[in-house]
Amino acid sequence: MKVAGFLSSMNIILNWTVFFAGIALGMCSLIATADSPDRPNVVIILADDMGYSDPACFGGEIATPNLDKLARNGVRLTRFYNGGMCVVSRASMLTGNWWPDALRNFRHTPLLSEKLHESGYRTGLIGKWHLDGHPMDRGFDHFFGFLAGFADHFSGCPSYQLDRASFTDFGPDFYSSDAFTDRAIEFVKPRKLGEKNAPFFLYLSFQAPHNPLQAPREVTEKYRGKYSEGWQSIRQARFERQKKLGIVPADSNLPAYPLNLPEWHTLAPAQRELEDLRMAVYAAMVDRMDENIGRLLKALEKNGQSDNTLILFLSDNGADSFSVVDQVMLSRDLLPGDRGSNWQPGTGWAYASVTPWRMYKIGQHGGGVTTGAIACWPGRIQEKNRIESVPLHMVDVLPTILDAASVKKDPKRDGASFLNILHKQTNSTDRSLFFQYMDNRAIRTSNWTLAEVDGEGWELFDTTVDPLETVDLADSNPQKVKELETKWLSWWCEESGNETYRPTSTKESPHYKPQGDRGSGVKYFPSAMPASTK
Repeated sequence: MKVAGFLSSMNIILNWTVFFAGIALGMCSLIATADSPDRPNVVIILADDMGYSDPACFGGEIATPNLDKLARNGVRLTRFYNGGMCVVSRASMLTGNWWPDALRNFRHTPLLSEKLHESGYRTGLIGKWHLDGHPMDRGFDHFFGFLAGFADHFSGCPSYQLDRASFTDFGPDFYSSDAFTDRAIEFVKPRKLGEKNAPFFLYLSFQAPHNPLQAPREVTEKYRGKYSEGWQSIRQARFERQKKLGIVPADSNLPAYPLNLPEWHTLAPAQRELEDLRMAVYAAMVDRMDENIGRLLKALEKNGQSDNTLILFLSDNGADSFSVVDQVMLSRDLLPGDRGSNWQPGTGWAYASVTPWRMYKIGQHGGGVTTGAIACWPGRIQEKNRIESVPLHMVDVLPTILDAASVKKDPKRDGASFLNILHKQTNSTDRSLFFQYMDNRAIRTSNWTLAEVDGEGWELFDTTVDPLETVDLADSNPQKVKELETKWLSWWCEESGNETYRPTSTKESPHYKPQGDRGSGVKYFPSAMPASTK
């Protein structure tokens, strides 16, 4: 009896042990789901108003060794499209939807940050927000940066915050790209013992090289004099490097020279000197941003996080062609790079930065909406240092990252995952991409581009033989124009909720002017260096 009772007791104990072990195993399984090494860390690095060809790996002469390193260890996505404007691109990227709907329903659409946060990711936004509401109400655990569209790089602006508290600690050594990277490095550190080491999502949203053109003086001095040959020379040199890199076809030609841009040789020496300084500061901003990206990459390597971190680098739109406050700056004795100044790149250097494309920020031609994107995931990308020319768009970022993170996707999103491209698998290119901002618009299919600038009428390009969109076929192929226009209008009415298309004219804007390079654009008049500073 004693033996039987003992065995019975042991069976009960064994059953309960198995039961609790099962619960423990299940809990471990749940924890593993959140902390699984198979789920990558994700870093989106977004440049602000950076031109397509500025990084060396896309043809530029600016020193960008860290972006070049990402390209060598990853994939250059040479036909990655944005919305041509900061807020438009950011809304599409975080919602996965075309911008009219993305902005109209922004508060009611689950964002990428919210989807990742719900699935167990630590989430942080560092840098520029420039969207409705507060990032910490939209799935971000941590925020450092500013809510507005731009800020002084040295002294910030009133909308700077650390989480939800106002931030005013702008000391003498503060510089936006440095400060953002300091916080980013802190964010990616592995958690302390006892804290949850979930995978992280870092959205590092630099303001560089968005105006005001400001950079540490010692970095600017590296580039002084390097732009004295002018924007035509720089653009041609970048184009030749792009051919050698395989970014553009070797037999391609640049679009015709803009009618609204004076040729460099017509400028007075004082104009050339100020333009050289203007671009030197711009280059320094890109240089310093790249240096800070290198600091973040070293931190990831030191933490043992590099192999399983998916990094996506993009720009939110093309280079800024405007220079609306030049005379105000000169009247205040402020030059490009000075503290308290607010210079912009201007049409000449925007023309060089967007090589090999036409048009600039807010425009929906190639220069306004094409970003030199890089995807790097060392532990997963098998064939590195690749160039992929499949057309992609900001709306594709959300589904791609959710795919990589094994998070269920919402079928209502407009974007499509391009994770298979990173794994060098086939991808369908039979899709239409839609664009609009103010009186600029476009539709791009696998073979055609239909685009308009300044409300001046459609231009048609056969991209199978003319990938740089240089020869307008609208007059010779009106049927194709009508077909694509009908498709674009159908998209616009559905996305915007409007029955007709009534654009806001650049002619009526206090911030933007018509930029058409074939007759409609406002002429660019380069400012001159004041005599007292020579």
